[in-house]
Amino acid sequence: MTGKPVILCADDASTMLQGRKMLLEENGYRVLTAANGKEAVQAFVSHTVDLVLLDYRVPQIDGGVAAMHMRACKPDVPIALLSGDESLPPSALEAVDAFISKSEPMTSLLEKVDYLLSLRFLFQPLAGSWADEVEPQHKYMFPGSSGHLFEKQRHRKAGFQ
Repeated sequence: MTGKPVILCADDASTMLQGRKMLLEENGYRVLTAANGKEAVQAFVSHTVDLVLLDYRVPQIDGGVAAMHMRACKPDVPIALLSGDESLPPSALEAVDAFISKSEPMTSLLEKVDYLLSLRFLFQPLAGSWADEVEPQHKYMFPGSSGHLFEKQRHRKAGFQ
């Protein structure tokens, strides 16, 4: 990995967006911002992004739909959906790798960001390598985790849902 990881944050509440941007930059990340779902998808497509933090209730295109567009474009980039509402429709969560409640402490947000990025960078070299050809039926799990995120990403790369 070269340089700082790039995180795309999308939220229509400008104070929340700027606060999250400052927090992430203070912790060593580069941050792109978007005020609505359409801007978020455009930024995602036109920039190199390592992680997306996407508010569910953004204007123009809601977070669930924006995540589907992003997933179709770059399936290996982790997407976390944020919301103050704990009961989102299951369809909103189909294209995301994690749900983060806006009521969680900032330290929890940073831990999840670190975890999602570590999985992306840890397993990125395995995509399309000999390891996929030798024993594709085996799970490659991050030690101490359930492996859910990586297995989900691995299946997407292989064309599974």
